[in-house]
Amino acid sequence: MEKKSTTRKTPSRSGAKANAASFAAGIAGILIATWLVYGTVTINPFRWGLFAEELIIALCALLALRFLCVLSLPKWLPLVCIVLVPVAIAFVGSLSLPENPAAFERALCLAAAACFALLSAQQMDNKPDGVLLTALLIGVSLPILLAANTRMIDELSRALVMGGVFMAVLAVRQKTVLLAFLASAAFAVAGAAGLFAAFAGLGAGLGALLLSPKRTRGSWTFAAVLMAALPVAVWFVSRALLPENNPLFAGNTAVAGAFAGIIRVHQLRALAVGLLLLSVRFFSRREDAALPVVLALAGCAAARLLPFISAPDVWMDALLLSALCGVGVAKTAR
Repeated sequence: MEKKSTTRKTPSRSGAKANAASFAAGIAGILIATWLVYGTVTINPFRWGLFAEELIIALCALLALRFLCVLSLPKWLPLVCIVLVPVAIAFVGSLSLPENPAAFERALCLAAAACFALLSAQQMDNKPDGVLLTALLIGVSLPILLAANTRMIDELSRALVMGGVFMAVLAVRQKTVLLAFLASAAFAVAGAAGLFAAFAGLGAGLGALLLSPKRTRGSWTFAAVLMAALPVAVWFVSRALLPENNPLFAGNTAVAGAFAGIIRVHQLRALAVGLLLLSVRFFSRREDAALPVVLALAGCAAARLLPFISAPDVWMDALLLSALCGVGVAKTAR
C-alpha cells in the first residue's frame, strides 16, 4: 500500500512578520497607555487604593458608553456620525463670527481632523459601534480642544496629520501604494508647524511598510521614507519663508470653561484605558488597520521625549486617542 504523503503547512514569512508587527504595536500601545495614566495621577499623597478606584471609574465610564450601543445599530450610523460631528464643530466655530474669524478657522481645522479620525475608526472597526463611540469621545473632548493653547498652524497641522494617518490606514486596507504617497503629502504640509509631524509620519509609514505586499515592497519603502523626510524639508523651508508675525502663528484667545477644567484629567485617563484595551488585542488578534494609528501615536510620544523638539502637549493626540479608544472599547465589549 502506498503511503499518502502529508504536507505540513509552515507559516509564511509575511504572516510571521505581521504577527511580529502586531506584537510590537501592542507593546507600544501598552507603554503609551501606562505613560498617560501615570501622567493623570493627581493623588497626593499617593495611595494605591485611590489609584485603583480612579482606574475602575475610568473603565466603568467607558463601559457605560458601550451600553449605549447594546441595540442593533443601523449600518448608516457611521456615515451620520462622520457628517454630523464635523458639521457641529464648524457650527460652534461659526458662532464667533464676525467678531473672531480666527476662531472659526480653528474650528474648521478641528472639524476636518475629527472627520479623518472618524473615517479612521470606520476602517479599524467594520461595525457601527466603534465610530459611534469615537464620535461620543470627540464630543466630550471638544470643550478642551476648542480652548487649547495652540497656534493656528498647529491646528492646521493636526488636521493634516489626521488626514495622513487615515490615508495610511486606507492604504493598508486597500493595499494601494498610491494612498501611501498621498499620506506622505499630507504629512509634508503638516511639517510646516514643526518636526512633530515628521515623527507621526515616521510611525504611520512604518506601520504601512510592515503590512505592505512583498512584490511592491520597494514602492512602499519609498513612500514610508517620504512620510518621515518630507515634513523635515518643509519645516526648514517654512522657517525661511514664513515670518514670525504671520497669522498662522497666532495663538488661541479662547478661555477654557469650568467643565473643561473638571473633565480634562478624567477624559485623558479614560482615553488611555481605552487604548490599553485595544493594545491587549494585538497579542491575540490581527488588527492590521489599527497598526499605523498606534505607531503614529508612538511617534508623537517619542517626539515629546526629545528635548530639542518643540512638541505640543498630549492633547494634540486627542483625536488619535479617541479613535483608538472608541474602537478598543467597542471590540472588547463585543
